[in-house]
Amino acid sequence: MNHWSTHQLTEFFAAVCAPQQEHAAIMVAVERAAEVLETEVGAVLRDGRVLVSWGTGRDQLEAVLDGAERPATLAVPGIGELHVTTARFNPGGALLVARMNEALDPEERQLLQAMAQTLELALTNISLLSAERALREEREREVAERVALLDSLREARQDPLTGLPTRMLFLEMLAEQLDRDSATSVLFIDLDRFKAVNDSLGHRTGDELLGLVAARIRGCLRPSDTAARIGGDEFAVLLNDCEAHQAVPVAQRLIDAVKLPFPLAGQEVFIGASIGIAAGPGAAPGEILGNADVAMYRAKQDGAGRVVLFDPQMHAEALARLTLNGDLQRALALGEFRLQYQPLFRLDSGQPVGVEALVRWQNPDRGYVSPADFVPMAEETGLITDLGRWVLNTAGRQAAAWRRTQPDLGINVNVSGRQLTDPQFASDVERMLSDTRLPPDAVTLELTESVLMSDPKAAIACLRDLQDLGVDVSIDDFGTGYSSLSYLQRLPVDELKIDRAFISRQSPTTADLAVVRTIVELARTLRLRTVIEGIETEAQRNAMQVLGCDLGQGYHLCRPVHPESLLTGLGLPEPTWKAA
Repeated sequence: MNHWSTHQLTEFFAAVCAPQQEHAAIMVAVERAAEVLETEVGAVLRDGRVLVSWGTGRDQLEAVLDGAERPATLAVPGIGELHVTTARFNPGGALLVARMNEALDPEERQLLQAMAQTLELALTNISLLSAERALREEREREVAERVALLDSLREARQDPLTGLPTRMLFLEMLAEQLDRDSATSVLFIDLDRFKAVNDSLGHRTGDELLGLVAARIRGCLRPSDTAARIGGDEFAVLLNDCEAHQAVPVAQRLIDAVKLPFPLAGQEVFIGASIGIAAGPGAAPGEILGNADVAMYRAKQDGAGRVVLFDPQMHAEALARLTLNGDLQRALALGEFRLQYQPLFRLDSGQPVGVEALVRWQNPDRGYVSPADFVPMAEETGLITDLGRWVLNTAGRQAAAWRRTQPDLGINVNVSGRQLTDPQFASDVERMLSDTRLPPDAVTLELTESVLMSDPKAAIACLRDLQDLGVDVSIDDFGTGYSSLSYLQRLPVDELKIDRAFISRQSPTTADLAVVRTIVELARTLRLRTVIEGIETEAQRNAMQVLGCDLGQGYHLCRPVHPESLLTGLGLPEPTWKAA
């Protein structure tokens, strides 16, 4: 039998205080008490509820420890009789031990009571430490929240990436300048082709590029002027004591600076900028910045790398674009789009070989809407992806129906830049082929030169996926000056569709014919077929046939028609001319 001592209580106190959680401390107290007093069972209760129990017979002990009175003895079937001893502590706690067939002697009872009081002290200590820790953590959390708030306020006023003022600070500075009632102009700058850099070289390189652009913008300004990063790849410039017309040379200087190559990722990166200009006073800061943004959008529409001064009429046009966007969304949902088809003919025989699917929109309120009006909007908003998928599937089903009687008839479908960069595009084409059971070589996808050359590496990767499917690829509007021979040799394409600009005159000039002849010879060298579009006269058709173009398309041969009018009898409509 172990006899208690001050040393034992000290060790007991240290062991119980070691855990930082109350439950763990109680567990240690129960086990140590049973060990020191050499009992089979130990437990701690609080307000009549068992918190922790330990040892042989614990289940039987817990089964009866549900009342205010504690049993002096407890029979355990097959084992014997447990003698229970209880020592109480505040608040409402009790430390119990039970020894088999023998009760604790008076000295052991004193030790148990001392342990209970020691446990009370330990639990009080843990509670105080826990409260102190919670208070400390709360204070640390408050400090961290204040630091985060200050950081967010700082970031709200200063862009962490470029070090330039943000939109918030820029508008404050613009308001101060307007209060002085001096001539003030605002430039809204949007980078051209920045997304291609981000997608091909990664966001880290894109961030580095934004920092370099910010430095170039600052380098083009006077000390009294202010540059800011508005968001994404958009910047703004505040020109003090400067009328709108005086800001144009500054804007052009900025465009020239951004045009210069940027050394990034071990190569030279080329981008551009489009700039809108608006002036005060007479308007609120946010309105002036918004006007400059509207003018910038017009600059984008007119072509990359332009400067446009804001005109109030642009607001009406912006509202019209917003309305058009909403109508486009509803048109696709309500099935307002239709397809017309324009045949392609062999120039040497007049034989129709395929049809090009052309999307048309008849709006209940607007009437006929030209693709030149709604396709750019669909491109800008991203709706072109869903619209293009609808065109692909609808044209595929129509072609499959026609090929039941015209097995050699092919289908040409135009593809936008958004579709080409869509990771699901190749899968969409594969699904269409599977659903319609069209042979892949019956499908030709038309992509413009500008789309292919905006990001040649990404285009080549997508075209190879399409090539693996077996579909043909045509470069539409070829000859407009975007592509180079080196890329053309690498692009997995099957057809060059020569731009109509080369035969737009009633009688093509010698220079026009020379360009077409060069393209035809280039195509033959690369084993590509050629299509000339825009044939509107017999003279044009004859000239293109003499030059060796394989296929032709245009109003003189056959206008776009509705699908139900395309086939007459057993074949396509006869062309309006007969091959010689």
